[in-house]
Amino acid sequence: MTRARDLIASVGDGSGLDDTDVQALLAAAVRIYAERAEARDEPLAAFPPDSGVTATHAMLAVTAILKAVNVQLFELGMWQAWSGR
Repeated sequence: MTRARDLIASVGDGSGLDDTDVQALLAAAVRIYAERAEARDEPLAAFPPDSGVTATHAMLAVTAILKAVNVQLFELGMWQAWSGR
C-alpha cells in the first residue's frame, strides 16, 4: 500500500503525465482490481474510504471503460443480473 501511495503522491494532480501514461495506469488498475475481486468470496470495495472519487469522476471513467470494451449499459445490467455481482 505504501508503494502505491508513494507513486500516487509522486504524480500529484497528474498534470505531468501524458494521456498514454494515464491510460496505462487505468488499464493496470482495472486488471489488478478485477483479478482480486474475482478471487474473493466477499465484495471488494472499488475505492478506499475518503478517496475523493466523486460520482462525476466515477461516471466519466465507467463510461469510457464501457466504450473501450464495446459494452453497452444494458449488457452490463444483464451481466450483473446473471452473475449475481
